[in-house]
Amino acid sequence: MKICVLLSSYEGVGSDFQDYGYQDPSLYVKQHDFVLRYITKDTAVQQIDEVCEENFDLLINFLWGQRIDAVAGIDAVEYLESKGVPFIGNSSKFLSISKADFKKAAAGIVLVPGESKFPLIVKPATGSGSLHMTEKSVCHNPNELEEQIALLKSKTPDGIIVEEFIEGEEISVMVVEVDDEAIAMNPIVYEFPAETTPTQMFLHFNKKFYAADQGTVKFHLFQGDILDRLKETACKAYQALNVSGCGYARIDIRASGEDLYVLGVNPTPAFFYKLGTNFGDDYVISHCFPGGHEGFMETLIKTKLRSSQMLEVKKTYDLMSDKYNDIMHTRNYPKVVSDIAARYSFQGSVLDLGCGTGEVGTLIQAVHNATLTGIDISPKMVVHAKHYEKVYLGEMQNIMPFVGNFDHVVSFGALLFLQKEMFLNVLDRCFAQSRHSITVGIEDISDEFNKHLAEVGKEQLHTYNNTPIIDFYTIPEGWRLVHKQRDFFWTSPSTGDEVYGTAYRFETLEK
Repeated sequence: MKICVLLSSYEGVGSDFQDYGYQDPSLYVKQHDFVLRYITKDTAVQQIDEVCEENFDLLINFLWGQRIDAVAGIDAVEYLESKGVPFIGNSSKFLSISKADFKKAAAGIVLVPGESKFPLIVKPATGSGSLHMTEKSVCHNPNELEEQIALLKSKTPDGIIVEEFIEGEEISVMVVEVDDEAIAMNPIVYEFPAETTPTQMFLHFNKKFYAADQGTVKFHLFQGDILDRLKETACKAYQALNVSGCGYARIDIRASGEDLYVLGVNPTPAFFYKLGTNFGDDYVISHCFPGGHEGFMETLIKTKLRSSQMLEVKKTYDLMSDKYNDIMHTRNYPKVVSDIAARYSFQGSVLDLGCGTGEVGTLIQAVHNATLTGIDISPKMVVHAKHYEKVYLGEMQNIMPFVGNFDHVVSFGALLFLQKEMFLNVLDRCFAQSRHSITVGIEDISDEFNKHLAEVGKEQLHTYNNTPIIDFYTIPEGWRLVHKQRDFFWTSPSTGDEVYGTAYRFETLEK
């Protein structure tokens, strides 16, 4: 692939970061052609227009500047987003999240430092690399605190935060999105020189860059009893920000005894830097990620292409939302669902995966006293599902872990967009989260149908045949298959293909 890498140019701005160079994936990844573009804040719009007019297969966004910075960042990314082109990397939303925003979002999800007990540490509310922080940022009394607050306010007009300094191990954990799931990589713990006092053991700007680069501050892969807890905490912190789609982040954590305090979520890890640097993020990727940097890049690309496909699916269903119920009644779905609802119980709570306008729920409620909850990616479709008690917007595999258990789970017309691994993940969750039954419609998607989609310019609506997967799925203990019937499902409005499928119903065994 020909990939354009967008970088915040240091030209003429005197940035504190310019001595450490630029990120360059081509140093590590050889199977793609990377073109580096250095974006300046003043000319970002023109430069981004030029990039979008070229024939790049994908963009990588390494722009990092805050609105007050002299380098390109949030404003440029907002403009890039307005172009509607897919890119790997930070969204303007993620870059705009301050440390205070993070603490508010993470409250009750992960442990964060308090704000009242000395020693206290004074930090910029925004920005990268712990810029403007020194060992004196840790304050032991009100006089030191007043002095540091005044000093930092004079250097950054974007606000400050004051929080308790947590003594303990300084740990960072990179998180990467793999098929829409946040996965934590091996944590690293930092080693400070022997003469460093407990309140000096933190990564301010000089230690994070100069001392780390010179090797006076070192790191090693974390090994210990809390390894799994560290990874889980990192994923929770990332998910709390609701920035899915950005691809990656680094989570900074303090381990104090058994307590894990999340200090912040960094949208700009120090990876793909020049060979030989001592930054920990590149070390973790090269030593711990399957396939090293090349495997890491392929994961980012695969995940982004998947999210781009689902964005196209969302747009398609948004466009047909007002007429979707009319389209449904030209299909055989209503008859299939009505026949099942007449034969089997749906009393109680029902989770509808890919609920759309709520037509499946309407057919169920015509026969049963059911309370409905839906998940769908199209905001314009779910506007019509007014009879649902609650509807969650997003991809089902991302939402299901957070919605709890239901008496019944149903899905028609949605599972065909899931690749094998995602489909299996969703099916596993159906059995874990349903108390009584699972009812799903699985389309028999042919290669010919996908070929026809591509021929009419709808390749982004590529679908998957999950019939063989569910047929060979090991039904969990305590469940049985009670219904399996193949039937005509629908005719594609795009290609004219007739699509058949099978309705499956699983129920728990009576005790």
